[in-house]
Amino acid sequence: MKKTNEIAIPEVVAEARKHKWKRLGKKIWEYKLIYFMMLPVIISYLLFSYYPMYGILLAWKEKLSPSKGILGSKWADPLWHNFTDLFKTQAFLTAIKNTLVISLLKICFMFPAPIVVGLLMNECKAEGYKKGIQTVIYLPNFLSWVIIGTIVKDIFGYDGVISSLREMFGIGSRVDYMENSDMYYFVLIAVSIIKETGWNTIIYMAAISAVSPTLYEAGTIDGCGRFRLMWNVTIPCIMPVIILQFLLAIGNIMNAGFDAVFNTYREDTWEVSDILDTYIYREGILQATNWPFGTAAGLFKSIINFALLMTANTIVKKINGQGIYDLGD
Repeated sequence: MKKTNEIAIPEVVAEARKHKWKRLGKKIWEYKLIYFMMLPVIISYLLFSYYPMYGILLAWKEKLSPSKGILGSKWADPLWHNFTDLFKTQAFLTAIKNTLVISLLKICFMFPAPIVVGLLMNECKAEGYKKGIQTVIYLPNFLSWVIIGTIVKDIFGYDGVISSLREMFGIGSRVDYMENSDMYYFVLIAVSIIKETGWNTIIYMAAISAVSPTLYEAGTIDGCGRFRLMWNVTIPCIMPVIILQFLLAIGNIMNAGFDAVFNTYREDTWEVSDILDTYIYREGILQATNWPFGTAAGLFKSIINFALLMTANTIVKKINGQGIYDLGD
C-alpha cells in the first residue's frame, strides 16, 4: 500500500501541474487582446530598461574602446579601481552630501505639502472655487524646468524683480540670489513646492474620494467636527497611500531632482547645489573619456537607493504592520 501511494503522489502532482498550465493557457487566450495591448509596454521595457543594463560593466572597465565595445574594452586593474577613486574625489563626496541635504529638505517640506493641500481641498465645499484652485495649482506642473528656471532667474537673478525692487526702494544694491549659496536651498525648495505640489495632490484627492461617506456620517453622529473627522477618518483611510509615497520618497533619496537643480544652479553655488546626477552628467557624459568613472558613480547611487527602499519598507512594516508589498492586501 505504501509503495502504491509513493507512485501515486508524483503522478497526482504531475497531473495537477498539467492542469495548471492548461488553465493558464486558457486564461491567456481568453484575455488575449489585453495581453496583446501589453506587448508594446513589455517590449519597450526590455529594449530601453533591461537590455541597457549590461552597460553597468563599464564600472569595472579601465576605459571604453568604441571599436571593441563594452565587453571588449580592457578591464580595470584592480577591478574596483573606479569605485576607490570615487571616494578619493572631493567633488564626489560633496555631491553625496548635497544630494542627501536636498532630498531630506524635500521630504521635510515637499512630502507633506500635497497631503495638506489635498485635505484642505477636500474640506472646500464650493465646487466652482475648488475647481479654480485646482486649475491654478496644477498649471505649474505642465511647465518644463527650463521655463521654470528662466522664470526663477527673472525673479531672483541680478537683473530680476527682487533686485530691481531693492534698488528702487533704496533697500540696498542689486543682489544675484541665484549665485548666493546661502539662498540656494530656499529658492530650490520653494520653487519645487510650487511646481510639483498641485500634481502630487491628485494622488491624495483620489485616495480621499474613495473614503466611504458612511464613516463621515458615523463620525458626525458621534459629535466630531470637521477637524476631528479629518484626523480620525480621512488620514487613517489614506494612510496606505501616504506610506507608499513615503517609501518611494525614501527609495529615491539619492535622486535630488536633476531637472530642478540643473536649471537653477550656477558654478558659484556648486558647493551646495552640485548633486550626484549633475556630477555624473559632467563626468560621464560631458567628459566622454570618463564613462567608466561616471558609470561607477551611477551604479553606486542605484545600489544605495535600493538598500534605502528595502530598509524603509522593513522599518515601516515593523512600526505600522504594513509595508509596500502589503498595500494590496
